[in-house]
Amino acid sequence: MDFIRQQKENLINVLSALVEVPSVSGKADDYGIFGKPVADAFRVLSIAAAALRLEVENLGYALRISIGSGEETFLVVAHGDVVPAGDGWTKPAYKLTREKGVLYGRGVLDDKGAAVAALYALAAVKASGRKPKMKVSLVVGGDEEVGMSDMHMYVKQHGLPDYALTPDASFPITNAELGFIFGKFVFENVSQKGCVSLKTVNGGKAVNCVAEKCECSLTGSQEVYDYICSLSSSLLEPELNYDGETVTVLCRGLSAHGSVPEKGRSAVLDMLSLLEKTFKHFGAENSFLAFTEKYIKGTDGSALGINCSDEFSGHLSVNFGMCSYKDGYAEVTVDSRVPISFSAFEISDRLEKTAEENGAKYVPDRNGNGIRIPEDSPFMRSVSSSYEKVTGKPCGFVCERGSTYAKAFEGRCVAFGPADESDKTVCGNMHGPDEFITEDALLTLSEVYAQVILDFCC
Repeated sequence: MDFIRQQKENLINVLSALVEVPSVSGKADDYGIFGKPVADAFRVLSIAAAALRLEVENLGYALRISIGSGEETFLVVAHGDVVPAGDGWTKPAYKLTREKGVLYGRGVLDDKGAAVAALYALAAVKASGRKPKMKVSLVVGGDEEVGMSDMHMYVKQHGLPDYALTPDASFPITNAELGFIFGKFVFENVSQKGCVSLKTVNGGKAVNCVAEKCECSLTGSQEVYDYICSLSSSLLEPELNYDGETVTVLCRGLSAHGSVPEKGRSAVLDMLSLLEKTFKHFGAENSFLAFTEKYIKGTDGSALGINCSDEFSGHLSVNFGMCSYKDGYAEVTVDSRVPISFSAFEISDRLEKTAEENGAKYVPDRNGNGIRIPEDSPFMRSVSSSYEKVTGKPCGFVCERGSTYAKAFEGRCVAFGPADESDKTVCGNMHGPDEFITEDALLTLSEVYAQVILDFCC
């Protein structure tokens, strides 16, 4: 794999240009289906792929970069969109920082670094002179963090691949993924009465992130302000103000991926708890807070009556990533990861019933059951062998709590890389501040993928 090591600076320069694009997936505009920033990210990769003399197709919702030909198809699926930067960075979020062999910036781990590494893996195979016996494509999407509509479009337009890998989880092989539920509780015409009145709530940056900030405002007396101050010691870095009529509160949390909410601290849950206690103390009522007091609690779904687990894939989790309230209208988003033995659709139905029984609505966004590809399949054995050739390490199999592009390909795809997240010196802070991956880990990823293609596709 001399080619990849020789191309190190070029690879990092492409990643640097890509990180500078704040490619949060958004609404369609004149530039692209997911907005100009995603279109700009595609353009950066298109230029790099053309310079490497690879076949490039801009599909609008994704970029496809290919080598080889044949009836069978092999995909490497990455994404160029990212979650918002958020707070807490000690380095620029949208500028690649290199320090002692470590790369920092939004997307270096999830998933821009992997996309660039896969790009150079294809270039390495092309440079080797060996011709794939199937069409091998790197497909870079633009909507993974929001809804994965990009890969559903791809499958509808191009069909399912015969084989696929996505470098969007961790090494070793993630051949199983939990199911998922995304939706939101909606409250219309919220009623309230008493000497405290809720005006606004605004917390969280994405449905699949633990909220790192939440703000609220409410009308109340000096006594109300003093009581909230007495509760503020339980908050993380709170800021409180009172202008004689309105109390404003800002609290902070600790960001984490929505699939593992127990690893973070939710500013939304902290704020709702503070508001519930305040209304209760002063004998005030708010129908939205009455619901959250009962159901919007914890991270295991117990309060909602949906907690469950199985021996293979572990426990259900739930993250209330975003919360808003204004003019009697409120929303709380739900991101739940469901053990493989249970139906995500049945649990979603239960959430709808709970909301209906409490005068609210649950609006499902998307649901999906868990997947598992057998460890002893020829494809898995080949991928495992290639990994061991490059790294010298045994390649095991794991079940992932996160939801990757693999689910879009109906049992034809597994998540594989970009790095071993169990080694905290190699990569970390996905979806958080100072996201990082080492230069060596990125080059190793590229080498592993090149070896997989050489062994399985050529």
